Amino acid sequence: MTDCPLIRLATNLKLLKQFEQTGQVVIPLTNWIRFFEALAFMNRDGHLEIYCAIMEGRLVFSKTPFKKKPAQR
Repeated sequence: MTDCPLIRLATNLKLLKQFEQTGQVVIPLTNWIRFFEALAFMNRDGHLEIYCAIMEGRLVFSKTPFKKKPAQR
């Protein structure tokens, strides 16, 4: 049922709204393709810099660059 185009569109719009409001979205790594669909939808009007990283089995998208932690010895 989640492959229904209307449900996918609603999910993508919800992710986009969250991304616009908070500047960051975290999703399970297994759902990465859904958010890339949303990013393509969002980027159709302009050039946005969106940063992404994989952290603890999740895919993190952010409007700002991630801060690197110093390496532990």
